[in-house]
Amino acid sequence: MLGAGLVGLGGATLLGCSAPATEGSSILAPVAPSEATPTESRVDVPSTPTPPAGPPPPLPAGRERRQLLADTLWQTPLVATHSGREGPRVLVLGGVHGNEPGGWLAAESVADWEPAAGSLLVIPRANVVATRIFERTLPDLGDLNRSYPGAADGLLPMSRMASAIIDVVREFQVDLVLDMHESWGFYLERGANSGTAFIGQTVTKGDGPLTEVFVRDAVEAVNTRITAREELTFRGRLPQPAPNATPPPGLGGTQPGGRSTSSLSIGTHVPGTTAILVEMGQMEQPEYRRRDLHLLLATELLTRHGVL
Repeated sequence: MLGAGLVGLGGATLLGCSAPATEGSSILAPVAPSEATPTESRVDVPSTPTPPAGPPPPLPAGRERRQLLADTLWQTPLVATHSGREGPRVLVLGGVHGNEPGGWLAAESVADWEPAAGSLLVIPRANVVATRIFERTLPDLGDLNRSYPGAADGLLPMSRMASAIIDVVREFQVDLVLDMHESWGFYLERGANSGTAFIGQTVTKGDGPLTEVFVRDAVEAVNTRITAREELTFRGRLPQPAPNATPPPGLGGTQPGGRSTSSLSIGTHVPGTTAILVEMGQMEQPEYRRRDLHLLLATELLTRHGVL
């Protein structure tokens, strides 16, 4: 469930913000550390160059809540907290798969955080029906992480949800998407034929302007504060697959022509955005610890990005 500060909010009401600690967690919620047309003239006057586009202006300080796919069985809240100051805009996704609770529990905690700059948007349970029944997804729902960029009139609900998420990224000019997932086994403990069941404790970057160095440095910083078995592995940038190629394990499905359909492809649909997909391992790792590790990495990434 979302934090108490979010209960009973209406459409797009602006409220004050708080950042309570996560119960049972060793991680505390962080505290604030049209193209110009040349003027026509009969006089030979040098044209004035169009100034480069700057960062988007800050949104009014406060918290707003809206429903994605409102008035349907699949409606789920988007919580947007604005600092009122210029800065990056980050979207955190949880609950893309309904049997990965560490991710959605972490996202629910992040929804209570207060950004020091820019805006922090959270969709804690993107596939809310799947989280209620604790299933990865259902055939009638579709797989959200195999559905980007989606379609507003798509046949499956998660195709429509993918389209709604892309709309949010565009509307708020999001520059970083953090997608919280879970696998079963740990990547460093995988065997020769383990496949996607063993991509736990990995971090993967999609296309976009954020550099591999930025993500790798955040991963290495977190690794200095956790046990050797919990160590995170940076798996690098999402490659652009060749036509009809199968993407590497854990990176999602493909559209015709080999294009990725996971959240890591968001940057190809919305220029200026970079997606980072995180997988925590469930095997012999309790739920609360998976949540805490998601929060630890999220804190590191968002702090380095200038949001916290």
